[in-house]
Amino acid sequence: MVTLEGTYSFDAPQDVVWAAVQDPHVLSQVLPGCERLEQVGENEYEGEINIRIGPVQGNFAGTVRLSDIQPPNSYTLELEGQGRPGYVKGAGSLRLESGGDGKTTLSYTGEAQLSGRIASVGQRLMDSSARSITRQGLESLDKQIQARLQPPPASVTLSSAPAATAAAAPASPPSAPPPPSTTEVGLNVAKDVASDLLADFEKKYSARDVAIVLASFAAIVWFWRMLFGKGGK
Repeated sequence: MVTLEGTYSFDAPQDVVWAAVQDPHVLSQVLPGCERLEQVGENEYEGEINIRIGPVQGNFAGTVRLSDIQPPNSYTLELEGQGRPGYVKGAGSLRLESGGDGKTTLSYTGEAQLSGRIASVGQRLMDSSARSITRQGLESLDKQIQARLQPPPASVTLSSAPAATAAAAPASPPSAPPPPSTTEVGLNVAKDVASDLLADFEKKYSARDVAIVLASFAAIVWFWRMLFGKGGK
């Protein structure tokens, strides 16, 4: 079982954020490892995602269904996916709240049941990986939203046209930076997992304990070198 809960603040109006989280094209660009996401029915989507958690990596193909949609505030979702790494089934909810200052807070909760090889990954690693993947997805979504808020570039006048009838070339809409690759997502997950493990270690052991361990290790190394290194000759 994987449980997720958190918030993220966007520097954008609520209606802009709502439009983004309803757009399958945007979501396909921000979901880490997403290779395909398309609408196949009313509030129903099919997609494929390539993801890695610890030593387990592979593709999942599945469906996402939205329900209890309350524009522009909230919806619930159900997902099912299956692939060589195993099977996943989950449900969650998303809620938007305007801060009245042009900002919007997104709150999310979710739970997922896992089976197969992916379920063999330790719970601590699974939780850290899920949080990291969620964070990366929200950061990519933020970049997409900010790109939408940018004013379009000024039109370019075609120099080949006569001055009196010069035509203006249509301006291309601003584009967001490309989402991280599967490799980049995996590296970021590894960094976040290592950071979580270090934080747990620091909570469990005091600075004095760490200092004693390091001093003891240094003494062992010194003694070993004295016996078998230059000091022992």
